[in-house]
Amino acid sequence: MALSAKTKIDLLQKLDFLAEQESQVFQYLSEIVVIKEVKAGECIFTIGDPGGAVYVIASGCVQIHDHDHVFIELNESRSFGEYALIDTDTRSASAKAKVDSILLECTQANLREVERHFDVKIIDTVLIPLQNIRRRMMVKDQLEEELTSQKIMIEKQRKELESLNATKDKFFSIIAHDLKNPFASLIGASDFLVNSSEELSKEQLDNFHEIINSSARSGYRLLENLLEWARMQTGKISFKPKEVDLWNLVNEVVNLLTGSAEHKEICLTANIQENLSARVDENMINTVVRNLVSNAIKFTPRGGEIVVSSKLLDQFIEITVADNGIGIAGDKIDKLFRIDEKVSQIGTENETGTGLGLILCKEFVEQHGGKIHVKSKLGKGSQFIFTIAV
Repeated sequence: MALSAKTKIDLLQKLDFLAEQESQVFQYLSEIVVIKEVKAGECIFTIGDPGGAVYVIASGCVQIHDHDHVFIELNESRSFGEYALIDTDTRSASAKAKVDSILLECTQANLREVERHFDVKIIDTVLIPLQNIRRRMMVKDQLEEELTSQKIMIEKQRKELESLNATKDKFFSIIAHDLKNPFASLIGASDFLVNSSEELSKEQLDNFHEIINSSARSGYRLLENLLEWARMQTGKISFKPKEVDLWNLVNEVVNLLTGSAEHKEICLTANIQENLSARVDENMINTVVRNLVSNAIKFTPRGGEIVVSSKLLDQFIEITVADNGIGIAGDKIDKLFRIDEKVSQIGTENETGTGLGLILCKEFVEQHGGKIHVKSKLGKGSQFIFTIAV
């Protein structure tokens, strides 16, 4: 399609970098630029293409885009591609015709010819500074992106520090209060026996023996969990998975804790599928089951029932410790496995705890690619359910 000289000049005057030029420059340039006809959907240039040309739309519509995302649509008299006119600059976006379009193509070679003919400077005095501005803008964008990345990293580190502080606070809280309680009972009962044992009846002696035994066991369990947890935090616990018979593991834990359950007249049973095995760290899973069953005993009243059961899912083994004890309030369930929350509840016979065992359970279960959660209703009992990846 032919365009009149006046139309070409009018279009060329749309190019900002030619705004200060004399009319004869536009007249000369209009005679040497190329008319480019582009069909609908045809690509004009794409990302990474070398520069060397700018375009003014004589008719039609052009889309500037990045893959399938359209940044802008340009109609008649609009120009595009200015910042990639110099050969050393590559295209940072793509351009294609939305409909059949006619473009006026002005190349770097055209501008060089005008410069020689009229002894003027266009590229060096106008376009190179424009390109430098664009490069500075790109550097600025990169710096802003880097600053954003650093802010994200700092926020992540802040949260990690908060978690570490919560861990430290929990650690010292347990040492200062919870670990002291069983030893206080132990020392008090033993002191009384040392000073007054001859004055006590057999029934009273048996009662003090029971207090001493219960306090010693409680202190030992807490200390055991505390040491395990401390080793976990310092990375000194190594994950050593091997093929383990889960039927045997769970039944060993149940047999170990049967005495504590019978003391409260609780029926403790294991309903684990035979020949159920998985590749796990035996000590970690033993600790998880032991803690969950110990908690169930603590919060189940006399005459209650606790069942440890299993279910084989597609990619997981599910272990459930269910009791018909006092249950857990809904607003406390979400806090049970959080180090920065203090959730204390007295057992059915005034047993105390720190919640550390549940935090340890969560960390050990997650080491195995599983999850742990709770279903509970006040007065109806609780189900602690954890999974192990097969």
